[in-house]
Amino acid sequence: MSTTIPTLTEADVVALASRSLQPATPGRGSVALEIEWIIVDSSDRSRPVRCDEVMSAAAGELPCGGLLSIEPGGQLELTTARHDGAREALAAADADEAALANRLAASGLRMLATGLDLYRPPLRLLDLPRYRAMEGSWEAAGLDGRLATNSTASIQVNLDFGQEPLVTWERAGLVAPVLAAAFANSPHRADDGSWRASARWSVMAAFDPSRTRPVPTGSVQAWADYALDALVFVISDGTDVLPVDPPFSLRRWVKEGHRFGYPDAEDVAVHLTTLFPPVRPRGWLECRFLDALAARDREVAVLTVAALIGDDAPIADLRTAVDMDSDPWVLAPFGTADRDMRHAVERCLELAIAILDAQSDGASAPLRAWVDRRRAAGWAIPAGAEDVTAADLQSVVPLEQEIH
Repeated sequence: MSTTIPTLTEADVVALASRSLQPATPGRGSVALEIEWIIVDSSDRSRPVRCDEVMSAAAGELPCGGLLSIEPGGQLELTTARHDGAREALAAADADEAALANRLAASGLRMLATGLDLYRPPLRLLDLPRYRAMEGSWEAAGLDGRLATNSTASIQVNLDFGQEPLVTWERAGLVAPVLAAAFANSPHRADDGSWRASARWSVMAAFDPSRTRPVPTGSVQAWADYALDALVFVISDGTDVLPVDPPFSLRRWVKEGHRFGYPDAEDVAVHLTTLFPPVRPRGWLECRFLDALAARDREVAVLTVAALIGDDAPIADLRTAVDMDSDPWVLAPFGTADRDMRHAVERCLELAIAILDAQSDGASAPLRAWVDRRRAAGWAIPAGAEDVTAADLQSVVPLEQEIH
């Protein structure tokens, strides 16, 4: 809760931010997944599906104990327990997903594994003080976060920091844009005729770069500066959570205060949860850059993320694999359309194959098969295509076109 006198300095914020880079589970090497789906009415995809309708249909214990929550636009999220490795986490997610799909189908609902809701306008269906306050802050700042919060779905891979947290964080930062491109699954052609293979990432990147741009990896100071420079989206008056109007950064709040006071450590902790970079440190690494994917593609994506970010991935090899002249985050929304990005994707996947096979003979089989399918298609078809309509696919073909 905010205080009437300054209690924090910028140095204190750096110290608080540093906790995000201190392993919460040292040396465990565990993996957890947070998987989102767009929920639609099977007979009318344009109908908004109420949050209580979704949760009522999904109610009941899941086979592997996954936890359910609802996102602001009615997206359903499954969070697995922490498991000893990616395969175990995937197996749990698959079992729980199958149970959920059956339950929702019995209520006339369908789970769509795609990164962007193409059927309905971005309508907030979850009425909580936090989300009301965030919407008010966006409006005050001249931003529009409705699409980002209400119409997108992703897969978040949570990984332990491993032996060297800063090196693990660098690995994640290097591969994030390349894997976002490789597994892009929210194709869309805009009204102006431009297309994206990952429209979800374009939406996330555009709505507030102060909190969605990539964090420069390599130091605690970089993460603290990112937090200090981001706009504050929620503030408490002691009884309620309110929007911030006019907008200001955490750095300014620390220095100058607000009519409700100065921030304390709890305010900083809340602020950190409102930052949405592609990779976020939180006592572990939250890899947030993957579009929602169907199960077969999800398996390959998660195995690849875990292999390339884990301790077995040589950092020098990763730097070489992702090297390109252009900014990879500028290219990521276009999937593998760009030649340089496509080559970086292939190099990263080949490295992941080598790492997986070194860990266990034949462990790369799903990834090898996936790469073979994509190569046979000329890298032209988005991952998870079975959950994207034919018209959507036509809107982004030919993906093999060069964009520079």
